[in-house]
Amino acid sequence: MLHTFAQAMSGERAVWAYIGKVLVALYLSGWLAMRLGMSSPGTAMITVLVVMNRNTGMVLAKAFYRGVGTVVGCAMAVLLVSLFPQSPVMLVTVMALWAGFCAGGSVWSRGMASYGFVLSGYTVAMIVFPVIEQPQNILNSALERTGEVLLGMAVTSVVFDVLWPNRLRAGLRAADDGNLNDFLGFVADAIGGRLQGFEVIERTQSRVVQGAIQFEDLRAMAWFDDPILRSSNGQLKLINQHFMAATSRFQALHHHIERLRRSKDEALVNAIRASLKPLLPLLDDSALRDDVPALAKALQHWCGQLDGLFARERRALPVQLQTGFDASALLVRRFAEELQAYLSAKARMETGNGRLRARAPRLSKVRFTRANDWYAIALAAVRCFVVMLALSLLWLSSSWNQGGLAVFGMAALVAMSSAAPDPLWVVRRATIGHVVAPFFALPGFVAMALAPDFPMLVLLTLPSMLASLYISTRPRFAVIGMAMNVGILVSWNMGPHFHPSAQSFLDNSLTMAVGAFVAMGVFMLVPGLPGSKQRQRRLLERLRAQVQLAVTAPLPGLLPKFESVNRELFQQVASRTTPGSRPSRQLFEWALLVHETGHCAIDLRHDLAEQALPAPLHAQIEQALALLGQLYRTPRARTLREAKASVHAALGELAGPQPQALRAVRDHLYLLRMSLDDSASVLAAYVQRSRRQQRLKEARHAV
Repeated sequence: MLHTFAQAMSGERAVWAYIGKVLVALYLSGWLAMRLGMSSPGTAMITVLVVMNRNTGMVLAKAFYRGVGTVVGCAMAVLLVSLFPQSPVMLVTVMALWAGFCAGGSVWSRGMASYGFVLSGYTVAMIVFPVIEQPQNILNSALERTGEVLLGMAVTSVVFDVLWPNRLRAGLRAADDGNLNDFLGFVADAIGGRLQGFEVIERTQSRVVQGAIQFEDLRAMAWFDDPILRSSNGQLKLINQHFMAATSRFQALHHHIERLRRSKDEALVNAIRASLKPLLPLLDDSALRDDVPALAKALQHWCGQLDGLFARERRALPVQLQTGFDASALLVRRFAEELQAYLSAKARMETGNGRLRARAPRLSKVRFTRANDWYAIALAAVRCFVVMLALSLLWLSSSWNQGGLAVFGMAALVAMSSAAPDPLWVVRRATIGHVVAPFFALPGFVAMALAPDFPMLVLLTLPSMLASLYISTRPRFAVIGMAMNVGILVSWNMGPHFHPSAQSFLDNSLTMAVGAFVAMGVFMLVPGLPGSKQRQRRLLERLRAQVQLAVTAPLPGLLPKFESVNRELFQQVASRTTPGSRPSRQLFEWALLVHETGHCAIDLRHDLAEQALPAPLHAQIEQALALLGQLYRTPRARTLREAKASVHAALGELAGPQPQALRAVRDHLYLLRMSLDDSASVLAAYVQRSRRQQRLKEARHAV
C-alpha cells in the first residue's frame, strides 16, 4: 500500500514542495508579526499568499513590485488624508480617482509592473478606510500596514530563495530552444511544401509569435532570479529581437511566394525555391539543429553561396522576369542575414565565443514595446472609479460596519482582473472562491479558540490551509484556490492575540463575498467587449496604424519597436478571435500584409537615408511613402490609385540598368508595387467593399 501511494504521489513531489514553502513563509511571517507586536499579522500572512509562485524569479519580481506599489500607495494615502481630513466624501472621491488611474495603469503596463499599479491603487483603500473617522491616525495606519506588507514580502522572498529554489534558468533555456525549433520547423515545412492550408499556417505562425512574447516575459522575471541571467540580460534581449526579425523576414518571403503563385509566376517561384533548396537538408537534420554553433557555421556557408545561386537562376530566366527575381532575391538575402544573425547570437550565448558574429541588420536599439488598447485602458479606469465611488458613498451613508473591507476587496478584485484577457471569467471564479472560503475556514476558526500558543495554532489551522493551497495548485481551479486562500485568512482575522470573534468571522466572510459579487456584477454590466466587433475594429485600426508608424517614425529604434508591437497585435488576433473563423482569418491576413508592407517601407526609408539619390527620385519616393501611410490609415479607392501611381512613377525613374547602390531601392519599390497591385489581397477587398458601401449610401441619399 505504501508503495502504491508513493507511486501515485511521485508526480506531486514538486507540488508538495511548493506547498511546504508557502506554509513555512505563511506561518513564519505570522509568528514574526505577532512577536513584533504588529496590529494585523493576518496582513503579513495574506501578503505571502499574494506573492507566492512556483518560480523563485516570479516571487522576487512580485515582491519587488508589491513593495514599490505599497510604498507609493502609503505615500498617496497620507497625502490624500492630509488634503481632505474633514471631508470623507471628497476623500473617497479622490481615492476612487486614484484607484481608477491605477487600474488603467495595470492594463497599460502589463507584466509584473502592472502588479505595482494594482497595489498602489488598493493600498490607499487598505490604509485609509480603517481610520477615515480618525484621520489623525493615518500616519500610524500607513506605517503599520507598510511594515506588515514588507514583512510578509521579505519572509516570502527569503524562504523561496533558500528552500528548494525553482530557478527560471531552465525554463528560459527551454523557451529559447522551443522558439528555435518551432521556427526552424516552420521554415523547413514551408520550403519543403509540407504546409498546406491557411489554418495550418495560421496556427504555426501564432505559436511562433507567442513564443517571442513569452520569452520576453520570462526574461523580464529572470532578471530578479538569477545573477547569471542578469549579467546576460542584454544578450537575451538581442536574441529575442533577432528571433522576431528572422521570423518577420521569412513571413514576408513566404507571403511573397504565395502572391507569386496566385499570379501564376511559376518560373519565379521555382527560381526562388531553388535558391532556398540547399537550406532544407540543414534544417531537416535534427542532430545539426541541436548543435546551434555547427548550424550557424553551416548556415554561414549557405549564405556565402547565395550570390552564385542567384546569378545562376537569374541567367536562366527571361529578361522580363529578371527584375522580379532581383526583388525576390533581396527578400531571400534579408531572411538569410537575419537567420544567420539569430543563430550566431544564440551560438555566442551558448559558447561565449565573441568571434561568432554576424551582421545584425538595422537593430540599432534593443527594446520590446507593448501594443496598448487605449479604449480598454480608459474602460478599466472609468469602471474602477465609478464602482468604487458608488460603493464608498453607500458605505458612508449607511451603518455598514465592514463596508470599508467590501470596498477594498471589490477595488482590489476589479483592478487585478482588468488586465486579464477575460476579466469576467476571472472574477466569476474568484467569487466562487470567496463564497466557499468561510466553509473551509470554519473548522480552523473553531479550533483557534483552543490554541494556547502559536505552535498549537499552526497545528489546528494547518488542515484548512493545506486543502486550500492544494486546490490552488490545480490549473483548472487556480483562481478559485487563490481567492479561497485570501478569504480564509480574512475570515480568521488574525490579530496579535488568539481571541477569535464569531461576529468578526461572519462580518468579514460576508463582506468579502459581497465585494466579490459586486465586482462580478461590474464586469457583467460593463464588459470589456472581448471578441466583439468593436474590439476587432479597433484591433484592425491599430494594425493598419503600424504602416503609418513605419513611414513616419524616426528610424533609430524603429525596427525593434515595429517588430514587438506587431508581435503583440498578432497575439491579440489569436487570443481575441475564434481560430478558423472569418474575423480571425481576415485579421490574420491584415497582420501579415501590414508586417510585410511595414518592413518594406522601413527598408526603403533606410535606403533613402543611406544613399545619395537624385532629388526628383527622392521626392517621388517620399510622396509614395506618405501615400502608403495614408492608404493604410484610411483605405480608399482614390488613395490606392494615387499610391500605385506614385510607386509606378518612382520605378519609372529607375528604369534601365542601375548602379548597385540603387538596385535595393528599385527592388523595394517593386515589392511595394506587387503588394498594391495584388487584387486578391485583403486591402484590395476592403477598398472594394468600402467603395460599394459608399455607392449604396449615395444611392439612398439620392432617393
